[in-house]
Amino acid sequence: MRKPEHQWETPSFRAVRREALPESWAAKPRAEAFDLKPQEPGEGPDLAGKRGPTAWLSLTDQIIDRAAFDRDGREVVFAVMAWLVARGARAINLRDELGEPVARGPFEVSLLSSEAAKGAVPARLITLAPSNAELIAAVGCVDRLIACEDSSDWPAELATLERLGPDLNPDLDRVVALKPDLVLSSLSVPGMERIVTGLRRRGVPQLVFAPRRIDDVLANLETLGTRLGVAQAARAARAKMTRERAALLATRGPTPLRVYLEWWPRPMFTPGADCFSNELIELAGGINVFGDREGSSVEITPEDLHKARPDVCFVSWCGVSEDKLDLQNLIKRPGLERLKAALWGHVFTLDERFSGRPGPRMLEAARIMARGIERVRSSIGLDNTMGH
Repeated sequence: MRKPEHQWETPSFRAVRREALPESWAAKPRAEAFDLKPQEPGEGPDLAGKRGPTAWLSLTDQIIDRAAFDRDGREVVFAVMAWLVARGARAINLRDELGEPVARGPFEVSLLSSEAAKGAVPARLITLAPSNAELIAAVGCVDRLIACEDSSDWPAELATLERLGPDLNPDLDRVVALKPDLVLSSLSVPGMERIVTGLRRRGVPQLVFAPRRIDDVLANLETLGTRLGVAQAARAARAKMTRERAALLATRGPTPLRVYLEWWPRPMFTPGADCFSNELIELAGGINVFGDREGSSVEITPEDLHKARPDVCFVSWCGVSEDKLDLQNLIKRPGLERLKAALWGHVFTLDERFSGRPGPRMLEAARIMARGIERVRSSIGLDNTMGH
């Protein structure tokens, strides 16, 4: 399948990302800029050959030309909220190019779910994220699934389902053709706004999840259980996760170690303040060295990592199986020659199927990290870190 040109869409526009940003905007958190191109030639506003509407988005403020609001109004606001949620934000500060406010203030992720998703109990389900497939399994409804995206691999029963393409670019027209009663979509990582806005434009009923905390996952279980008519199974799954979390809390070490969790090596990405990974690290007995950075996923440099002084590093690259994770890539990476955690061998693999999927199996990531942290703790003394 060809890589999509656009990042998100509305009924009238496709948002195509600009490669270059002016310095003043590039300095803003997670800043991006888009040209809003018409869905079909001749459908957009007549601007006498001039450049069409533009969109300037960041976590703190968003500016979109009034021409887009005049055309698509509420749909533009929806798309901006989806873009924000995928980057960990839950508040909008949207205005037009003249500074006139359009939408401002905190909002709930539930606003992005379709009204059509609240009708009769759905019998035909599609899931477009591995974590959502695992939520469906946890409440005992795998038999209702008719299709999923390519990376879903648990439970084993998913192997017989039709595959719809990569998790960041599934075939949405095929989704429409399958006529599901409900699609479970996600905004847990940047890029998924393409899917959520694409489903909305096609009129497909969807339930959108974007958990930032373990409590959000527990709430998602209850929401799903209610929606699918299996509330009792959802309560049981929630109780199991709650017990597992309590057990991890009870066995944490006395002194938290400084943890770097790597989601991608080039460019380097790691969880920020608005991500469930912080709780997993805390439950394991650590503290995220980049937990003060705004957003759910943040880009860093080797210099940033040196300054953060981690005691222990975990390599958990998105979409890469554990047997393909290369610890030497971090240990010998240019710019990290003096990183103590790497020099001392305090680098471990972490299966992304647990650390990267906010679902019922995510606490396994905390247990894996706890074992690595305990090994490091034993090598440096229970109450010491590396000379901090």
